Amino acid sequence: MSERYIRYSRYFNHIHIFLDTLLLNISFLLAYNIKFANENHLSSNSEYLRLLLFFNIVWLLLLYITKPYNKTRIESNLISGVFASSLMVVLLHGFFISSFWVVFKAYFYSREQLLFTYFIFICLLLIWKVIFVSFLKYYRLKGYNSRNILIVGHGQLADELKVFFNKHPELGYRLHQPLYESETLDKEKITSIRKYSESNEIHEIYCCLPQMSPDLVQNIITYGEDYKVKIKLISDFRGFISKGVDLEYLDYIPVLNIGRKSIEDVKAKIVKRSFDITFSLGVLILGLPVYLVVGLVTKLTSEGPMFYSQERIGRWGNPFKIYKFRSMYINAESKGPALCKDYDPRVTPWGRFMRKTRLDEIPQFYNVLIGDMSVVGPRPERQHFIDQIVELAPHYRKLHTVKPGITSIGQIMFGYAENVEEMVKRLRYDILYLNNISIAFDMKLVMLTVKVMVQGKGK
Repeated sequence: MSERYIRYSRYFNHIHIFLDTLLLNISFLLAYNIKFANENHLSSNSEYLRLLLFFNIVWLLLLYITKPYNKTRIESNLISGVFASSLMVVLLHGFFISSFWVVFKAYFYSREQLLFTYFIFICLLLIWKVIFVSFLKYYRLKGYNSRNILIVGHGQLADELKVFFNKHPELGYRLHQPLYESETLDKEKITSIRKYSESNEIHEIYCCLPQMSPDLVQNIITYGEDYKVKIKLISDFRGFISKGVDLEYLDYIPVLNIGRKSIEDVKAKIVKRSFDITFSLGVLILGLPVYLVVGLVTKLTSEGPMFYSQERIGRWGNPFKIYKFRSMYINAESKGPALCKDYDPRVTPWGRFMRKTRLDEIPQFYNVLIGDMSVVGPRPERQHFIDQIVELAPHYRKLHTVKPGITSIGQIMFGYAENVEEMVKRLRYDILYLNNISIAFDMKLVMLTVKVMVQGKGK
């Protein structure tokens, strides 16, 4: 197997260690010059030279202990992930340095110099991490630091893996077509899997467990251990997650506990509702001038009202009226309910822009304030389409255990659906949300939604 991707990944860690440490020293020197511009040069100040040495020792020890650069390939492509881990080390570093000052009563050191050091360091780190992630994406798009991956199995899991890897070429994965897409896998297939992996220099094998026998899985794992090929097992628990899942072990046997806790306890409900009200009020108040312009343009560019309301199904199956800026011509559904598609003739030119930037959804913050919706949650649908979805995926009803949202993980990762089949595919993302409800996760989805709005990737 080629060692190129392993070798380059190791270099990335070394680069981070070297440059982060260099930036720490640069920050210390700049802060010293800012604080003591007209006084002694650092080279003649033994106390601060010893402090600088101590800075470096603590920093390198923290890097060794916390290993902030040990990131997965996906995490290394996210500025938030790369910067957050470094920021955590900076905070720990500041804590240890401050504790040292208190314990040894080293109060003769300047607190301003310390604060300047960390402020400059954090700013430089952010700039460097942004440059690194941008370069890494470009580098991998050009075919370097790539990994050959093989999917073993078939069905919806294999299809979604293909969609994910094809959608993110910046991760540097070279996808090989899934093996045995139309037949049950058995132990005899391991020989051909090995031959294929060796001839194509496969680095990672993704095994879709529903189509594989335990013997075959064990043989593939053994092959991975012998030939240093990463083996990743993909199962699908999303279809039955309804009340949260806990993992425990009976000796070495993993067991999933279903239903030990409700999706939202009382505390979570209060926190989430408080976030919904605060965030919605902020959006509606701060953006009011923009919304007035959007509404006025909507009214002037096509006949019909400024707003549009439609009945949707909310929590526990209760209907409610959802509000939007009107993006379609009047009587757009005179022939019956229909989902919007790319270049839909029913959508006005201005409406197409609003849908791209999600501006048409802004009035739904009123729905959030009155309690019909949440900022984040599965998108509400009409009963006409729900009936069709339930026939294909009965577990869709589980989405009605939470309030629908203005944005959702399904809408971000999959986008708007053009037919019922796509609605079912998007459902698999929304089911994930039911077991990951938290303010931190909601805020992350909000930030991803803002990114979609800025890039105009809605539809």
